[in-house]
Amino acid sequence: MASFFALSLQAALVVLVIWLILHKNKSNEKTKNLSAGEKAAILANWTPEPLVGDTPLNHPALSPRLVTSRVGKRITVEGQDCLNLGTHNYLGLLEDQDIQEDAIRSLKKYGVGSCGPRGFYGTVDVHLELEEKLAEFMNMEEAVVYSYGFSTIASAIPAYAKRTDICFV
Repeated sequence: MASFFALSLQAALVVLVIWLILHKNKSNEKTKNLSAGEKAAILANWTPEPLVGDTPLNHPALSPRLVTSRVGKRITVEGQDCLNLGTHNYLGLLEDQDIQEDAIRSLKKYGVGSCGPRGFYGTVDVHLELEEKLAEFMNMEEAVVYSYGFSTIASAIPAYAKRTDICFV
C-alpha cells in the first residue's frame, strides 16, 4: 500500500512539473503597457504613507536624562544614584586604581594592540601567560582568551563545538 501511495505521489509531482514547464505565463498578455503620460499621472497622484507614526511629545527620547558622574558601577542620573546596567564595565574594573595603573604600564610596553585577532596580527607574552595560568587553574590542558565577549560567541564556539557538545561559557 505504501509503495502505491509513493508511486502515485511521484507521478502527480512529475505531471505537475511538466505542466508548469509547458504552461505559458498569461499574465504578460493581460497587462498593457502604460504610456509616459499615464505613468507621470500615477506618480503625481501618489503620496507615500509615513514609515513610522508621529512621536508623542512625552516620548523619553525627546528628553534625555543627564548623567553627571563618571561612568562606573554606579552613576548619578538626574541627581539620583543608580546602578549602571548599561555598560561594558559590568564588573566595575575601570574604577580599580591598581587596574588603571597596570593598564597604563601595559599601554607603554605593548601599545594599544593589534586591533584584530591575535592569530592574524600577533600574540604577546601576556596573552600566553594568562592562557597558561587559566588552563592550570581550571585543570585543563589549554585555554583560549578572547579580547571581547562577543568574539567568543561569534568565533570560538562555532569553531570548536559540535552539535552534540555541551559548552560551559
